[in-house]
Amino acid sequence: MKKNLFLVSVFILSFCYSLEYKLEPASSGDWKLKSQEEAEFSVKLSSRDHSKAPFSELNGRKIRYIINVDGLKKKEGIIISGAKDAVVKYSLPHPGWINLNFILLDDSGKEFEYQDKSGRKKKVSAGIGALVEPEKLRPGMKRPDDFDQFWDAQREILNKVPMKAVLTEVEPAPPQKGKFRCYDVQVTCAGDMPVSGYLSVPCDAKEKSLPAVVSFHGAGVYSSNKSINPEPALYLDVNSHGIPNGKPKDYYRKMKTVLGAYWHRGAEDRETFYFRGMFFRVMRALDYIKSRPEWNGKVLIVTGSSMGGAQSLAAAGLDSQVTHCIVSVPALMDHGGSLAEIPRKPGWPTLFDARRKTPIPGRVKTAPYYDNVFFVDRMKCNVYLSAGLNDFVCCPTSIYVLYNRLPAKKRSIEIYPVGAHSTSFNTRGFIHFLNDSGK
Repeated sequence: MKKNLFLVSVFILSFCYSLEYKLEPASSGDWKLKSQEEAEFSVKLSSRDHSKAPFSELNGRKIRYIINVDGLKKKEGIIISGAKDAVVKYSLPHPGWINLNFILLDDSGKEFEYQDKSGRKKKVSAGIGALVEPEKLRPGMKRPDDFDQFWDAQREILNKVPMKAVLTEVEPAPPQKGKFRCYDVQVTCAGDMPVSGYLSVPCDAKEKSLPAVVSFHGAGVYSSNKSINPEPALYLDVNSHGIPNGKPKDYYRKMKTVLGAYWHRGAEDRETFYFRGMFFRVMRALDYIKSRPEWNGKVLIVTGSSMGGAQSLAAAGLDSQVTHCIVSVPALMDHGGSLAEIPRKPGWPTLFDARRKTPIPGRVKTAPYYDNVFFVDRMKCNVYLSAGLNDFVCCPTSIYVLYNRLPAKKRSIEIYPVGAHSTSFNTRGFIHFLNDSGK
């Protein structure tokens, strides 16, 4: 029996020839399927000639579909918009991830392209996905027997570095002006770089009165951000690399070149992997915020997206005082996905993919020590996750592997069937936090 129609619209607009195009992918069922359960995927194409006109269904146009299974292309074909048989059927005999990508073609059969407002060429496409028995997904690698000993040893290394903070008061972001004081903060740390961030403190804050929120950045090379949150709390936003804040854009462009593909740097050894230094800074950032006299000693929230989500999850595993971890499409998970009994796409930064190339032995050995799937056993806090079924960066199966290892009463996940990496934000995480806290 078919489930209720699950329909989500994706607006992909083209301004070529004064027309706007809209693709609406749909599935015959929910985003969660049973093994061997056949899902029917379809797409509707509409257009209009100006922004205030209603969309009208556009039939007779060629649309290419691509079926991806666990991140690998499996099949492709062409359907005609509006045709009765314009349906793509697919099922999986095992736990995993199905993704359908639809691409509008021009009259010659090539991918239709248009120029966006910045003049860049783009195609008209939309995707939708489903997960098959995701609750059965398990890590593709074994947790190292000395996982805890390794990270306890890193904590001891950090403890030997005296914590010294240098604060420089700066102008707060406009929404906080007159209500918060803002500081550039540099804190000594193990490794090559300090903790570098912006701290916001309410002007009238009293001792032991405030919750603390520490936010971490996704992949890239940027300055820390000044908080714009109006609610009374301590806010510390930490840039990922310990670099100076508030510099001209050209500085960060140059630093991006200097750092290069940092996500793979030193990955052949657990002692040299770039994320070791980053996780030192994660721990020291929490040390610092907890040392603030305004912290209430009760509520410590960590949050971030993608690589920022990875840092937040590591924080939850490395500091037992973290109370809430609120993350979107987190990275550094299920590194060994391609080594699973049924191989699948690993999470970012794809240290290796055994389906495509023989892994470098050193990376296989290093990977599990930096896999958030294995930090779960150390977590004591509530964890709120999100995943997009159209996300090929931090794939949804990698996130679900971690979700499955969390205690049922301490976990929540938001699934976005058409969500890509940049559009699957955990919008409900803080709402769940407020509900859990009774606020």
